[in-house]
Amino acid sequence: MLNPTQRWIIFGMFCLATVGFMSLEASLVWAMVDKGFSGGSTVAAIMNTTVLGGIGFLFKKLVEDTFVKAELLPMTRLHRLATDRSGIIEDARRSKRDTFETRKSLVTGTLRFVEETLQGWVSGSHLELCVFVDAKEPLLFSYFDSNHDTVARSMALRENNPKFYLEKGYEVTKVLANPTSQPRVIGDTHEIKAGYSFTTEEQRKQIRSSILLSLDLGQPFALVLSSNAKGAFSETDAKLMSFIRYAGELIRSDLLDDGFIDDIRTMKPALFPGGVPMTQQADGLPAPA
Repeated sequence: MLNPTQRWIIFGMFCLATVGFMSLEASLVWAMVDKGFSGGSTVAAIMNTTVLGGIGFLFKKLVEDTFVKAELLPMTRLHRLATDRSGIIEDARRSKRDTFETRKSLVTGTLRFVEETLQGWVSGSHLELCVFVDAKEPLLFSYFDSNHDTVARSMALRENNPKFYLEKGYEVTKVLANPTSQPRVIGDTHEIKAGYSFTTEEQRKQIRSSILLSLDLGQPFALVLSSNAKGAFSETDAKLMSFIRYAGELIRSDLLDDGFIDDIRTMKPALFPGGVPMTQQADGLPAPA
């Protein structure tokens, strides 16, 4: 990838080349008008015009890339992500902060980073990003949206009913129950064949397209990204899919580190009254009597 200085150098070279070919074109046209048309001058003019047209096309693309298109992932944003994560870990170490809340802050920070990066990259004015864990009693572990909210309305409902997401038929529960390496992309949640379940009319407006990604084949947790525009996510967009998988791996690392995901039920027993260890869920073993 070219740095800003290299782009400016190439931009200057294109400017000079364009001016040169335009000058040559003008001189050829003048020569034909002044001295009359000839086979050689006509061929030269046509060839020069063709080259000038090609340069014009490349020049237009270069101008767009240099001045119009914003950089998808500025290095300053990556640097801020790293420093924010270091700050969260350091604060937790000093204050002996609860491990559950520390991991949640790390994952939420990653979701914020993803939302900022996807703004202007994918279609839609409102994005919602979620990380769900557990298959038997699904929990919305971390949430972030374009309003910078970190708490979803369903979180309180889930606290009172561990089976809330299962009973409401959330699409992510299917992914949690059957993890797969292939992302599930829903281009239009309003299509009948999509079978998407909405709990409120507001949710219906805000979630028009989604992508759901299992983060581990041996553990039930998943990343869900949604947009209020249909067709926001495409599996054919290699850069987009690579970026989403990168974010997923970062989240996966935070959940698996030091066996956090295996201990989450012990840390928050009130959220998981069923008492089924997540490792047993992943292996398809029966719940303890």
